[in-house]
Amino acid sequence: MIARPTILITGATKGIGRAIVERFSAAAGELHLVARNRRDLESLQKKLHSDVCRVHVYPADLSKPEDVTALVKSLRSNINELHLLINNAGVYLPGQLLSEPSGNLDYMIQLNVLSHYELVRGLYGKMSSGSHLIHMASVASRKLFTGKPSYSISKHAQGALTEAFRHELRPLGIRVTSIMPGPTWSASWEGVDFPKNRLLDARHIAEAVWQAWQLPPEAVMEELVIRPFEGDID
Repeated sequence: MIARPTILITGATKGIGRAIVERFSAAAGELHLVARNRRDLESLQKKLHSDVCRVHVYPADLSKPEDVTALVKSLRSNINELHLLINNAGVYLPGQLLSEPSGNLDYMIQLNVLSHYELVRGLYGKMSSGSHLIHMASVASRKLFTGKPSYSISKHAQGALTEAFRHELRPLGIRVTSIMPGPTWSASWEGVDFPKNRLLDARHIAEAVWQAWQLPPEAVMEELVIRPFEGDID
């Protein structure tokens, strides 16, 4: 295990991403954080930057291919060696296939799948044997939820992408993990009349990511499903 690893986390300022950043920050030598909102990123940078951990921030909208291209170019310039890449950025839009706004599926495929595809393709050359790729997926990667079919389609595609990367990166000594959480509390649930105890805590998801990272190099947690104790919310 690298003493002070270089870590890249997308979707870093809110929800699960923010919890992952806070869990890993004490161990990191460099954090490269990606999110849409520049102000949120700079606030997080100011909070975490220290003598032992340099924090770099990259405002980018990963739903836009041109932003992804520019981001990859910037990261390739700023990172010498990448030890852990956590593709966490993602989006959920509700709706039925026959009635949802046109473009919903395209939007989710771009953010939930293609942005991850391009980041890994652009950065795997910075990852040596013993490094780790972690994709934050969803229970919807394995199950079709009737209220969010396009989201489920995008997450099934993400699952296939992760498995394909696992096959191609294994010979390079790069471990690949898919974390599949169920519904998790975030600010988007505020004001919703719903029992909070039916939702996971983002800190518990971050701890699972940490445990996957902590396994010795001869072992890999390929997949992990985490649900609320009472099960999925249909």
